Amino acid sequence: MRNFNPVIPIPALIAIFVIALLIMLFVWIVSRENRIKSTFALVRRIAIAALAFIIALRPMREERGAEVQLSNLDVLFVLDTTLSMWAEDGPGGGTRFKAAKNDIEDIMDGLSGANFGLITFQNRAVVLAPFTQDEETLLGLLKSIQMPDRYYAQGSNMDTPCYDLENMLISSDRKENRQTIVFFLSDGEVTSATGEPYDYEVLADLVDGGAVLGYGTEKGATIKDEYGEIYNMATFEKAVSCIDEDSLEDIADQLGIEYVHRQKSTLLTPVITQIKASSGTVKERRNDFITYQDTYFKYVPYMAGLLLLELIIDIRENVKVRRKNGKKSKK
Repeated sequence: MRNFNPVIPIPALIAIFVIALLIMLFVWIVSRENRIKSTFALVRRIAIAALAFIIALRPMREERGAEVQLSNLDVLFVLDTTLSMWAEDGPGGGTRFKAAKNDIEDIMDGLSGANFGLITFQNRAVVLAPFTQDEETLLGLLKSIQMPDRYYAQGSNMDTPCYDLENMLISSDRKENRQTIVFFLSDGEVTSATGEPYDYEVLADLVDGGAVLGYGTEKGATIKDEYGEIYNMATFEKAVSCIDEDSLEDIADQLGIEYVHRQKSTLLTPVITQIKASSGTVKERRNDFITYQDTYFKYVPYMAGLLLLELIIDIRENVKVRRKNGKKSKK
């Protein structure tokens, strides 16, 4: 497939070529020289103009697949999408989920070029996106997440994503020269725990950095959906969801990463800066990577040859004219 990257806009190039062509035709028509000779000159000059037009168009050849330098980071987001994440005590007064979604977008922007993966969890965990370079797809999936139905929600449990998280970490660990970064985004609230909690410490050796990001306040907030405010069916009072920082700090300690309570005043910049400072690059063959190679130089030798021919013919004509004038002056 050929593409063009013209030195000036194509309409302007066409206009210049057409004007040059009209001038050459006019000169040919009014020329008093031998018709065969003048026609040969016209053809030469049209060929030169056509080659100049093609070169100015800068034709390029599309090539798929290339060795590219990429970040060596696999960044995995584990996002709590349980009903409590829609409590309205997130940073800035919005929902916790909105704040978490904004943080994911900011992290992706700060670590652009990395591979990104996304696990969401509520009643069960879902690998919404395996590790991918396609940031637009992941952001699109993130925007498609909806608030769970109050009649579908079955409470919160921080153990829910553990097995999907383990599988994703193992898949990243199998790659050479990769660093695996985990961001666990949740309010930490546990309302449906069964048995002993999962020990995230068994995954610590598979994690190279990241943070547990906590959302919500100790005071808590109510939750609203399309039907109105949600009530606690046991007490018939408005359901109030509070952050459980102890739960989140435990997960952070077990994974060997830091815990950050996401309030309006806290920044993720130090976390992102630290990750970038410890990251590197790897070479990968990317078949979806498109490059464009200039091909205009293929036409340059032909144009140079025609210009040289034009110069030689002009020199010969000048020599003939001088000889002719010299003979006349002697007479």
